[in-house]
Amino acid sequence: MPTHLSPKGTSFFHSRARAFASYRFGDEEHHEYHANGSGGSPLGAQDRLPTHRNDDFKYHTSRSRRLWTKVRTLLFRGHRSKWVSCIALILFLRWLFGGKDTSPITRGSKEVNNIPVLRKSISERAMRAAVEGVEDLIIVPGHAVYLSSNFRAAREEANWILEPFQLLEGEAKAFIKHMEIGVREVAANPEALLIFSGGKTRREAGAMSEASSYWQVSRAFEWFGADVGVESRVFTEEHARDSFENVLFSMCRFYELTGRFPRKITVVGFASKRERFEKQHLGALRFPLDRFRYIGTDAINQAEMTAGEVKIREAFSRDPYGCRGELAAKKVNRDPYNEGCPYVSQVKLLRGLWIHITTCSQRTYTGTLPWLAGVIVR
Repeated sequence: MPTHLSPKGTSFFHSRARAFASYRFGDEEHHEYHANGSGGSPLGAQDRLPTHRNDDFKYHTSRSRRLWTKVRTLLFRGHRSKWVSCIALILFLRWLFGGKDTSPITRGSKEVNNIPVLRKSISERAMRAAVEGVEDLIIVPGHAVYLSSNFRAAREEANWILEPFQLLEGEAKAFIKHMEIGVREVAANPEALLIFSGGKTRREAGAMSEASSYWQVSRAFEWFGADVGVESRVFTEEHARDSFENVLFSMCRFYELTGRFPRKITVVGFASKRERFEKQHLGALRFPLDRFRYIGTDAINQAEMTAGEVKIREAFSRDPYGCRGELAAKKVNRDPYNEGCPYVSQVKLLRGLWIHITTCSQRTYTGTLPWLAGVIVR
């Protein structure tokens, strides 16, 4: 075997090495080498690499690869301190310009910097208020669906779809009493909005809901003698299936109509249900009790209803959001058309609360809520 290479052989291997280097790293010399067809190499045309332009060479190193090479150089060649400083600077700028509200507000004589902020979604920001100048919410929960087409005959129990425990003389008049109180309350407060709340709870009633029944009856009775202009501040919420949803869904409906959550809430219902609303539903929603009022009326079967309330309050004490056991089964039975809760997708400002309710937690939600004191909604 030969112990040395001839000059001609050396030139051959040098040219091969240069060709491989340009093939791997996109060297400019490679393109000149092929463009001139020289380089001292005895390669034949069949052995040469294909020629390309510099800007579209197939194996030219990309910008991202060159950038990654520089990053690796910083990390592994003694420049760790510079790299750490760069990361620290990025984190500082993100904290400084990340949109976090750091402007203090004055609460008494104190400045509070850590202010809870809830941000509206794009669709919520684009939402226009249907009613202006209202701050307070009045809720009349529905108890039955009206079946007749003659709403003036609402005092007759035969025109309502009633549960067995509601088949009592005078029950329909008790419903009308709630409607009248609600209408008179909203008529006396120009900054209030009345919502009749109750879903399509009976299949035999078709598309008619409890809320629509109450609204149609109230209009048929000419708003019980109140100013006819009160009609512009009376609306319906047609998805609630129990008393907890009467409150929460009516608040969501108020938000849809006004772009804000209510300052004060008034509920009109049976007196025996006062404790359920004040201690359980408001507690689960953490709505301030000093901004809540309950107007109660006596029921026809007051003693029976009071005894039944004890069991219902016990159920809500174990399941404050009504998503388990008997309370959940009642919701299913009261939703024959499977409409569910549309406010989950419409009122995204409460996304944390919706997740908490959907996962059926038995603990009170402790996250930020827009009606709590000191919370900013943007």
